[in-house]
Amino acid sequence: MIKLLSMLTIGTIILVGNPIKELKANEPPTQQQAQKLNQSKESFDVYLNSENKIEYRKYDFRRIKGTELPFKIIPNKEDKYSFEGIQTNLKIKDGWLVGYDYGEFRGNLFWFNEDGTKYEKITIGNIKNIFEINGKIFITEGLAHLSMSSGQIFQIEKKNDNWIVEKKVELPAAPYATTLTKDKEFLIVTSHGLIKVNQDFEIETLIKEGFWKVYLYPNSIQITGEDIYIGMRGGILKTELNNLTNQIWLTK
Repeated sequence: MIKLLSMLTIGTIILVGNPIKELKANEPPTQQQAQKLNQSKESFDVYLNSENKIEYRKYDFRRIKGTELPFKIIPNKEDKYSFEGIQTNLKIKDGWLVGYDYGEFRGNLFWFNEDGTKYEKITIGNIKNIFEINGKIFITEGLAHLSMSSGQIFQIEKKNDNWIVEKKVELPAAPYATTLTKDKEFLIVTSHGLIKVNQDFEIETLIKEGFWKVYLYPNSIQITGEDIYIGMRGGILKTELNNLTNQIWLTK
């Protein structure tokens, strides 16, 4: 069985969040209601606190996903504009992986040594999440822009001082946020719906077309037991892995 070693969900700074139980339970919005919620200034980010309980906070795209770097990034002249967008970090045995998602302007994945004095560009792409599972590193990548939405899971490995990038599976839509189930399967909320990808990288569609499509931009997903929480613009969707028709829309 694959053992989860590290997963990027929250940073190292301890933030005081808000218990999910304080939110109001509503029926999920219709597509028409979701369109109106597109104008909402509230966006909810769900995460696990230090006691592995679900909490929520205001979503901030500037918040770094993963562990804070112990150094300041000083780019070479030719990479001046390569470190733009939402940043995702993961500490690995020989340094750091740092990914960026800059929307339609793409993004990049870098390796840094321990103190940040040396770095290498591994690949380009909109880096969403980075996982180290049983010593293997997997990245979710993708972009939803205008009528286009695409994504992938790829694996990276360093061999003979060269980074090898291998696509494991093409996703049906951009992976907005990813977590792992207790069976170490990828649970991914996409721009269109909700999918699960097993250890053999076979895709199971759980929700083909969610009410959030186009309008509500999910930013985070967590699972505790069988309960799934998806943070997005306007509220939080709560559903169950084995009963996806049971959906509750949580709002203030």
